[in-house]
Amino acid sequence: MTFTTAEVAALATTQTAWMQDACKIGVYSSGVDSAGGPTSTYTLGSEIACGVNTDASRQARFQDSDGVYLLSDAVIRIPLGTTVAFADHVTVTKRMGVAVTNVEYYLMGVPSVGVSCITCNCRAVNT
Repeated sequence: MTFTTAEVAALATTQTAWMQDACKIGVYSSGVDSAGGPTSTYTLGSEIACGVNTDASRQARFQDSDGVYLLSDAVIRIPLGTTVAFADHVTVTKRMGVAVTNVEYYLMGVPSVGVSCITCNCRAVNT
């Protein structure tokens, strides 16, 4: 089955409208400290709509490129067209419209681009 351009746009619009959480993508950059050691920084972008699933009873099980099965702490859906890369972090800023703090995840693989959104399997930072 092939979707028309209008159908894909409608699917993406509906998907984004149903995302009841908000997050910021932390774009990764590397550097070197004064001792010559590696450093990592994450520059947060603007707040965007997202959908966060942290239901422990439905923890996502997926297979990585080496065939190893991994469990994620969260599956985060973000709108199509959002720039996100494997090394980036996702900081959740709102759950169901309520502000939250210290909720940061790293991606466990390359984000999956679907017909209506981008899906990221994530692990909590510092767990």
